Amino acid sequence: MVKSIGAIVFIGAAFLTYGQSLLFEKIHLAVLGFIAVIFIRDINLISLICISAIANIVSELLYPLVMTLDFQITLKVLTYSTIILYLIKFREDSLHLSVSLVIAMCLGAELYWYVTDSPGAMIYWYALLININLLVRYFLFSRVFIMAKYFPKEYRSLNLDHTLYQVVLLYIVVHELVLMEYVLRWIFDVPSTLVYYAAPYLFHGLTAYTALLIYIQGYRLISKNWLKA
Repeated sequence: MVKSIGAIVFIGAAFLTYGQSLLFEKIHLAVLGFIAVIFIRDINLISLICISAIANIVSELLYPLVMTLDFQITLKVLTYSTIILYLIKFREDSLHLSVSLVIAMCLGAELYWYVTDSPGAMIYWYALLININLLVRYFLFSRVFIMAKYFPKEYRSLNLDHTLYQVVLLYIVVHELVLMEYVLRWIFDVPSTLVYYAAPYLFHGLTAYTALLIYIQGYRLISKNWLKA
């Protein structure tokens, strides 16, 4: 009963907060905590919740720093350096080519703004989010191997591993489209803001979908345990 009420409340919150991304992010983290408490005994589901929650917390903590002028150069250098190192190390990633092209385009834009002494756009924030999501994909892919090392008697693969892996791919694709539109608008004066204004709603939907997937997976695990009992 409590689980059903929790799911209904979250779905309602997802609809009511459309367009209020910062508020929904807080609700999302609260829901992940709620799900973690309910399914605390399943270490595999908890590990997936931790990956998702940590990614959200990191992005929320970094956002104020990105908005602070004192940290922008440092964060910009760290962001592009980290993502380049990731692309060098994980060439087999299916997103390697598209991310490489988008990041090269971003670096070109950053160089152009620097040389022409133009203010430019804060595109590295989206590059930073791509970076975070690439790391999330890595940990989702490696989760079973990590769990096998530290929890050899409890680890197992979940269908949710692959599903979330694909959902994160969609996050990255939307970020790539936002960056491409930014560069087209700021460098080539293409008057397009379609992706920019649609992105928050797309991310909102993907975030709600992710939380519901985790909830449904937990419910299935509990149902299996009941059947075994």
